[in-house]
Amino acid sequence: MDRHGYKGSITVFLSLACILFLSLICAVVESARIQGARAQAANITGMGSFSLLGEFEKDLLEKYNIFSLNGTFGNGSFQIEKANERLQDYISYNANPRKDLFSAGCFDPWRLELEESSVARYALLTDGQGEAFYQQAVAYMKENTVAIAAEKLMEYAKDIDEIKKQEQNYEESLKNNNTQVDQAENTKQEKLQTMESEAEAAGTVVVLPKEPENNPLEEIAKLRKRSTLEIVTWDKTISQKTINVRNFPSKNRVRKGNLPVEKKNSGLLSDLIFREYLLSHFPGYADGSSGKVLDYQIEYILGGQKSDEKNLKYVVNRLLLLREGMNYLYCQQDPGINQQTRALAITLTGIFGLPILTEATNQALMLAWSYGESLVDVRILLDGGKVPIFKDMATWSLSLENLGRITEVLREGAKGSDTGLSYTDYLRVLMNLGSVKSQRMRALDMIQAELQGEDPEFKAENCIVAVEVKASFYCHPVFAGLSRAVFRVSQGDVLIEQKSSMAY
Repeated sequence: MDRHGYKGSITVFLSLACILFLSLICAVVESARIQGARAQAANITGMGSFSLLGEFEKDLLEKYNIFSLNGTFGNGSFQIEKANERLQDYISYNANPRKDLFSAGCFDPWRLELEESSVARYALLTDGQGEAFYQQAVAYMKENTVAIAAEKLMEYAKDIDEIKKQEQNYEESLKNNNTQVDQAENTKQEKLQTMESEAEAAGTVVVLPKEPENNPLEEIAKLRKRSTLEIVTWDKTISQKTINVRNFPSKNRVRKGNLPVEKKNSGLLSDLIFREYLLSHFPGYADGSSGKVLDYQIEYILGGQKSDEKNLKYVVNRLLLLREGMNYLYCQQDPGINQQTRALAITLTGIFGLPILTEATNQALMLAWSYGESLVDVRILLDGGKVPIFKDMATWSLSLENLGRITEVLREGAKGSDTGLSYTDYLRVLMNLGSVKSQRMRALDMIQAELQGEDPEFKAENCIVAVEVKASFYCHPVFAGLSRAVFRVSQGDVLIEQKSSMAY
């Protein structure tokens, strides 16, 4: 059949129906595009946060394995406005791929335009008394240390309560004994006057027992008046470095973040791991290494003093008290030591017939012997030897005879046990006796002081470790023209608001 010359036609109804279907399809596509734009806006905001935190402090990472963004951006003072500028720059390029480029033929299905972006909240390295620093340090040790022997670390913490108890017991016993000795001495003088009066009336002379050539109580009384550090180091060279602690994070902070730090790591084991981080990243007396500001930085973390000498003195005194408590515990329990001290006490006081004086002298000898043994222990530790926490007959170093010549013994030095704890191990014990929060802040003191050698304006309180970002975008319409013309629906730009949180 020849159809040449016939004209095609479409009904008005079908035309309207096609337009309606096309309008519906465009509306659906536009709605889907807007949802995709929301997802794109979320991705762009996240990339902006990531890019901002990508400008981390290189020296802090290389030396201490800690990430942070220096909030001064090289200008000396903290400037969150500068962070906002960087963030806006990063987001704007991702939101508009054609920015600063000639790309007229490039099709962007999202048509996003950045309206505003800002760092709404941020957390600093010093917030929560160094909580963010603590979290990163523990995470680093867990992920990068070949093997952290948790059971071994727990051993340094298991006797903490007993050590505290014995330290208190020694201090109380020493205080009570001093009072008893004073009272007994007054009674002794009264007794001596009575004996002299009776001897004078009888025409005789009171003959007092001859004291030992080196009276242990007299020797120990002399030593107690001297500096413990001087006694246990003798001719060793002590670092004389000093620092100004006034502007350190532990002493003075003027800035705090407003974003809470997530506490992923906590508890006793995390504290022990953090202290291992400190021992591995900061030099100490036993290392023989030196820092730019202080040589004994672990000792500073424990003592918080302004000089190496004062920090070492603090640690030595703490070690001495620790050993005094544990040595006094052994003295009380060992029958042989009790026999020796009582025999000497009777020799020194028996003529007066005063049990209270004999008992006070016996306790004084036991306390003095514990003190002398403790001085020897600390000297051994500083010389690189080992001393067990709990002593026995085989590991007890000082005899009662040598207690009277304790000065010579200390000068000559003593050999430690083949088993026991080293100086560094005892530092672990002292750390467990202290506050982890103060140790976190003092470690930040040392970090700040060391990095100020490279950047004098560096401050730990200016280091950003987490951000919460807000951004708003306009999504321009693409497929809404037909539906707007057909349905007379006004559809302009869609405002999309996004948040993104990110932390090191």
